[in-house]
Amino acid sequence: KWVQKLTASTIGYVDTPLLSVPTLEERLNSLKDFDLQHLANLSADEKQNHVVIVQDPFTTYYDASVVEDFAKLVLKLGKTPVLLPFKPNGKAQHIKGFLKQFAKSASTTAAFLQQVADLDIPLVGVDPALVLCYRDEYQEVLGDKRGDFEVLTAHEWLRPRLNEFTASTQADEEPWYLLAHCTEKTKMPNAEKEWGEIFTHFGGQLKTVPVGCCGMAGTFGHEVDKLQMSKDIYGLSWKPSLDALPKDRCLITGYSCRSQVKRFEGIKVHHPVQALLQLI
Repeated sequence: KWVQKLTASTIGYVDTPLLSVPTLEERLNSLKDFDLQHLANLSADEKQNHVVIVQDPFTTYYDASVVEDFAKLVLKLGKTPVLLPFKPNGKAQHIKGFLKQFAKSASTTAAFLQQVADLDIPLVGVDPALVLCYRDEYQEVLGDKRGDFEVLTAHEWLRPRLNEFTASTQADEEPWYLLAHCTEKTKMPNAEKEWGEIFTHFGGQLKTVPVGCCGMAGTFGHEVDKLQMSKDIYGLSWKPSLDALPKDRCLITGYSCRSQVKRFEGIKVHHPVQALLQLI
């Protein structure tokens, strides 16, 4: 509590999230350490049976269970997860307008991701806003120096590979409800439909819930002078939607949206990959 009060009075942030305990490194200590040379020496078929998980600052440090469960899902599907060493994405710098610092972070991280992408192993991130940052903000600031690496969202990796995974013969009777991140819906208009196809393959029912911005908007929702506005925006579509649904069946793709729900509803909601882990 005293840290929260100090943070609010010194830098003007409220409801700052707590760090994940255990840490992601502790949760995934059974995975082999990242070894670029080892991965380079794999055959083409072996490479396609590996998945490189690209960390982002929010899920890695504040919602590590999502990354852990995605790694478990990859293993359950017969693939080998590899946790990429953490490299700053720079999204927070971009949000706050520190564009020179963001350009430096983006340049360093893009060069590293390009090196890994050259191995021809799928790169996957669990947070849509952070994954999309590599496509939009990185392209904007780096131009032709960005490279041609591609980081996929979880559903972009799963959907084209469904024929590799055994379809469920039993249907989950109770539906799940998907509340997608607003950036994801804007930049990837088919995302909700594609998540639905994935759930159907594995015997789940997924219903889309039409919501707008949750009011967090990066770090906006944590600023003291924006708190009421953030709460008001949340109340436009998110709160009434969640009030009408069984919250334990609600799935949320965006870290910021899950964080917003946690502070206003007092509950921890899950990412779709965590529901899939239960289904399979």
